[in-house]
Amino acid sequence: MLIEKPDYSVNDTITFKTQAGEEVVSRVTEINKDSIKVRKPMALTMTEKGIGMVPFSLTVSLDTEMVINLATVVFIAKTADRTAKQYIESTTGLKVAVN
Repeated sequence: MLIEKPDYSVNDTITFKTQAGEEVVSRVTEINKDSIKVRKPMALTMTEKGIGMVPFSLTVSLDTEMVINLATVVFIAKTADRTAKQYIESTTGLKVAVN
């Protein structure tokens, strides 16, 4: 069996989609064979003004590291630069220049 190394690494901003259809942007803190650990996961949602980000879990502190079981994930990819910059702004308050 061929084992491929993921195209993302620790500290990258990634997007993953769950089997339930939720699209989530987060920061990777650990990569394991069957799971990844993420911090500050934000789910994408539609708003009056377009796509917005809300906490993935409303009852857990945003800084809590969450273990995501890869068996429940449809895909994982590095987040597009523009969206990653918006994510950083919404989770840190830092303004990032968009190219």
